[in-house]
Amino acid sequence: MAIESARAGRRRRCAGSSLALALVVACATPPAPDLALFLERRAACDHFRGEVPDPPDAERMREIEQQTAATCTGTDAQLAQLKRRYRDDPVVTQQLAAFEPRIEAK
Repeated sequence: MAIESARAGRRRRCAGSSLALALVVACATPPAPDLALFLERRAACDHFRGEVPDPPDAERMREIEQQTAATCTGTDAQLAQLKRRYRDDPVVTQQLAAFEPRIEAK
Protein backbone atom coordinates (compact mmCIF):
# COMPACT_ATOMS: atom_id res chain seq x y z
CA MET A 1 0.00 0.00 0.00
CA ALA A 2 2.80 2.42 0.87
CA ILE A 3 4.50 1.63 -2.45
CA GLU A 4 1.32 2.41 -4.41
CA SER A 5 0.93 5.66 -2.51
CA ALA A 6 4.54 6.63 -3.27
CA ARG A 7 4.06 5.79 -6.94
CA ALA A 8 0.88 7.86 -7.11
CA GLY A 9 2.67 10.79 -5.50
CA ARG A 10 5.55 10.43 -7.93
CA ARG A 11 3.17 10.35 -10.89
CA ARG A 12 1.45 13.52 -9.66
CA ARG A 13 4.77 15.33 -9.25
CA CYS A 14 5.96 14.23 -12.69
CA ALA A 15 2.70 14.80 -14.54
CA GLY A 16 2.40 18.41 -13.47
CA SER A 17 6.01 19.27 -14.11
CA SER A 18 7.06 21.52 -16.95
CA LEU A 19 10.62 21.86 -15.63
CA ALA A 20 13.90 21.28 -17.45
CA LEU A 21 14.98 17.95 -18.90
CA ALA A 22 16.83 17.08 -15.69
CA LEU A 23 13.53 16.83 -13.86
CA VAL A 24 11.96 14.86 -16.68
CA VAL A 25 14.81 12.38 -16.42
CA ALA A 26 14.40 12.24 -12.64
CA CYS A 27 10.73 11.38 -13.07
CA ALA A 28 11.36 8.74 -15.71
CA THR A 29 11.65 5.12 -14.85
CA PRO A 30 15.18 3.90 -14.17
CA PRO A 31 17.10 3.01 -17.33
CA ALA A 32 17.11 -0.57 -18.56
CA PRO A 33 20.31 -2.46 -17.76
CA ASP A 34 21.49 -2.39 -21.39
CA LEU A 35 21.08 1.38 -21.50
CA ALA A 36 22.72 1.95 -18.12
CA LEU A 37 25.70 -0.22 -19.07
CA PHE A 38 26.08 1.59 -22.39
CA LEU A 39 25.98 5.02 -20.73
CA GLU A 40 28.62 3.97 -18.21
CA ARG A 41 30.84 2.35 -20.84
CA ARG A 42 30.53 5.25 -23.26
CA ALA A 43 31.38 7.75 -20.50
CA ALA A 44 34.61 5.82 -19.87
CA CYS A 45 35.26 5.65 -23.61
CA ASP A 46 34.77 9.39 -24.05
CA HIS A 47 37.00 10.07 -21.05
CA PHE A 48 39.89 8.14 -22.58
CA ARG A 49 39.26 9.61 -26.04
CA GLY A 50 39.84 13.06 -24.54
CA GLU A 51 42.90 12.06 -22.56
CA VAL A 52 46.16 13.39 -24.02
CA PRO A 53 49.27 13.35 -21.84
CA ASP A 54 51.00 16.67 -21.45
CA PRO A 55 53.93 16.58 -21.72
CA PRO A 56 53.89 13.74 -24.26
CA ASP A 57 54.45 10.36 -22.63
CA ALA A 58 54.70 7.25 -24.83
CA GLU A 59 53.89 4.83 -22.00
CA ARG A 60 50.80 6.78 -20.92
CA MET A 61 49.70 7.06 -24.56
CA ARG A 62 49.87 3.25 -24.94
CA GLU A 63 47.75 2.88 -21.81
CA ILE A 64 45.20 5.38 -23.15
CA GLU A 65 45.06 3.54 -26.48
CA GLN A 66 44.47 0.22 -24.68
CA GLN A 67 41.72 1.69 -22.51
CA THR A 68 40.12 3.39 -25.51
CA ALA A 69 40.07 0.10 -27.41
CA ALA A 70 38.63 -1.74 -24.40
CA THR A 71 35.87 0.78 -23.67
CA CYS A 72 35.00 2.07 -27.16
CA THR A 73 35.04 -1.06 -29.32
CA GLY A 74 31.50 -1.97 -30.29
CA THR A 75 29.85 1.20 -29.01
CA ASP A 76 28.95 2.47 -32.50
CA ALA A 77 26.83 -0.62 -33.15
CA GLN A 78 25.44 -0.63 -29.62
CA LEU A 79 24.41 3.02 -29.91
CA ALA A 80 22.59 2.32 -33.19
CA GLN A 81 20.84 -0.67 -31.62
CA LEU A 82 19.75 1.33 -28.56
CA LYS A 83 18.47 4.16 -30.77
CA ARG A 84 16.28 1.65 -32.61
CA ARG A 85 15.10 -0.05 -29.41
CA TYR A 86 14.19 3.18 -27.61
CA ARG A 87 13.00 5.22 -30.61
CA ASP A 88 9.57 5.65 -28.97
CA ASP A 89 11.01 6.97 -25.69
CA PRO A 90 11.72 10.70 -26.08
CA VAL A 91 13.85 10.97 -22.94
CA VAL A 92 16.13 8.10 -23.93
CA THR A 93 16.19 9.31 -27.55
CA GLN A 94 17.43 12.70 -26.38
CA GLN A 95 20.07 11.10 -24.15
CA LEU A 96 21.36 8.95 -27.00
CA ALA A 97 21.33 11.83 -29.49
CA ALA A 98 24.08 13.51 -27.47
CA PHE A 99 26.58 10.83 -28.52
CA GLU A 100 28.63 10.89 -31.70
CA PRO A 101 27.29 8.00 -33.82
CA ARG A 102 30.68 6.95 -35.25
CA ILE A 103 33.76 7.08 -33.10
CA GLU A 104 35.38 3.78 -33.99
CA ALA A 105 38.01 3.64 -36.72
CA LYS A 106 36.91 1.57 -39.67
